[in-house]
Amino acid sequence: MAEVPVAVERAALAAVDRIGGDERLRADVLAELHAPDRNADRYVDVVAVASLIVAAATLAWTIYQNRRDNRSSANREVVARQIRVALSETGGVPTQQRDLVIEVVVDKIITEGENR
Repeated sequence: MAEVPVAVERAALAAVDRIGGDERLRADVLAELHAPDRNADRYVDVVAVASLIVAAATLAWTIYQNRRDNRSSANREVVARQIRVALSETGGVPTQQRDLVIEVVVDKIITEGENR
């Protein structure tokens, strides 16, 4: 498995903090980042949120890198829109919470990218 970029981990954890996640969710997100499918017996709602956060952070990083490499605009709304379309199936996570996760992740990824 490839190493997780620091920006992806920071964005994922920022999303956990922003949605008011507890230490269990933080641990699940870290586990999902570094060892996907490690604990298949975890609670579905926690798994859904953790998976959404990891997917959004990973996808945001990929989109940001691709747009930057192609000298395209990596503005927050464009990146967020692409992620919302790609992650339209929320796996049981309410749309409002999904959108908040995406907003936080995109903000953190772009901030990390600009500070590199």
